[in-house]
Amino acid sequence: MAAVAAGLLAPGLSAEALAADTFTAPAYTDPDCEIAFGSTVLGLTPDMIGSVVGLPIPLPSAPAPQTVVIVSMGQTASQTDVRDMLQYCGLNPLTWTDVLKPGDTTPGVDSEATLDLTVISAMLPANTTLKTATIASSIDFKAALLNAGNACGLDGTDWTQWRRSQLDTPTGGCIASMSYAVFEDSLPNLIAALSPPPPDPQLWFEEVEGILAALASSGVITVVSSGDEGSGGCLPLTRGQQNLMAPQWPSTSAHALSVGGTMWAPTTWNGAAITPVSYVPGQSLMPVTWRNWNMGSDCLWDESPTITWPGIGTTGGVSDLIERPSYQSSVAGVAPSSVGRLSPDLAGLAGWPTWLVPDAANPGQFTYAMGTSAAAPLMAAGLAQVNAALTSRGMTPLDNSGGPLDIHEVIYSPAFASVFNDVTQGTSNLWSSDLWTGPTAVTTVGFLQGIGFLDSSVPPVPTANTSASITGYTAGVGYDLTTGLGVPNFATLARLLIAAQTPSPGGPPPILQQVPVPASGSCDLVITDYDWGGASSGGWSRSWAQWTNGGSGGPVCTRTLVYSGSLRYWIVQR
Repeated sequence: MAAVAAGLLAPGLSAEALAADTFTAPAYTDPDCEIAFGSTVLGLTPDMIGSVVGLPIPLPSAPAPQTVVIVSMGQTASQTDVRDMLQYCGLNPLTWTDVLKPGDTTPGVDSEATLDLTVISAMLPANTTLKTATIASSIDFKAALLNAGNACGLDGTDWTQWRRSQLDTPTGGCIASMSYAVFEDSLPNLIAALSPPPPDPQLWFEEVEGILAALASSGVITVVSSGDEGSGGCLPLTRGQQNLMAPQWPSTSAHALSVGGTMWAPTTWNGAAITPVSYVPGQSLMPVTWRNWNMGSDCLWDESPTITWPGIGTTGGVSDLIERPSYQSSVAGVAPSSVGRLSPDLAGLAGWPTWLVPDAANPGQFTYAMGTSAAAPLMAAGLAQVNAALTSRGMTPLDNSGGPLDIHEVIYSPAFASVFNDVTQGTSNLWSSDLWTGPTAVTTVGFLQGIGFLDSSVPPVPTANTSASITGYTAGVGYDLTTGLGVPNFATLARLLIAAQTPSPGGPPPILQQVPVPASGSCDLVITDYDWGGASSGGWSRSWAQWTNGGSGGPVCTRTLVYSGSLRYWIVQR
């Protein structure tokens, strides 16, 4: 039994590119990488996809150092193959360092880690350290997230003692991207499969949530893919129980940034699932809910466990495990009869078109891949570039520790609504009847009868997992349970955050706060009584002031607060 790895392998715009509902399909920046698989041209390089979400973001000066961590469970990637492919395509990828869980042996090379590192290693800003947090197990989320914290620089396995000051790069922060999840309804089965299984499954779950909370309070943004199984309803049990629809955890954790998937569709798109076609630069496209057909799947069909279901698409929904966090109060109307956390928060390209990646099974060769596994590291790369744009100006980066610059508080704030291209078309229902009947059919009745999905009556009748027994979610105006708030433009996000941290003429001047150094000697432990006006905790550094020690001077803890007129909060200038 394995956790779902959300990536699936299959056999230059302006910074305001997403201000409109449509955009122009970017051209290949290197003709050598316009590769045909058979007669079909498939696979885009990271710079092409990044250009549609406002990347790269120009920097006026060197940013503060920051760390980005890719979580790898049960597999690793060949650094040589990833770097060779990206350099062949004219890119300059970062070298990464592998942080292996103590006592584990390095697992083999496989497609998930290869996809994650191909997406992110060529899109990170200057002064970024890239690491992989690798464990041998493919299902132990607790070990994986502990190792991710250690890769960020947080000390040891007692997450209750983690502090931002422990980070390797405390000023620039740390971002962790994780492309593994499990349907909430199947979590008990995953826990039972751990070796050894924990004696108290509920405690294990609470401990993982505690680790995610500790990562957040330490400032780490944990980005988690929402999954590739649409509404659910496929086998094995790690990928959803039959006839039930549920989102995937830990993307549904209140401490995670949940990332769904989009695809690029022609403006004439009629709602049908997209089958493999050649990518054509220059055409007018729009982002819609991701749902592909005949591209491989993690799902096995109920009635025939040996037959792979050909449909894949983004996962989302309402959590039964996690209470709805306050930052989602503005979108609670999407599910007014529930109190669960809504997933996803936002979305990025998962497919169609596909990502060009090294073939993990055939070194030196290329293939193509898709999945929210690609969308999650794309979002992590974008946030890393936003934070570089901020710290290069001496401003506070986004983090996950609460306060006005918490990533969730920012994206759900009306002040940042213009950041998103709202995805208003598409469905996550992989079992919908439009896939096999009518003008938008993408397969034949004979094929579906052959695998037992339709019976032989006239007209044919679905025999299991029908649109009546498993529904899905439909995209719409505003927040929805397929793509969340939509697709962010990171250049726009950076511009708005820079404006928010720039004191307005006539507004309150910056405030210098200084307090005596606590008895512990650590400025990281300054009490929160000084977090007034909406300011978050932390940001204290050791300095010297004349006023302390009865006027004879001595060490103090100091920080500066800047008032944001747009956010109406005081912000800690780090």
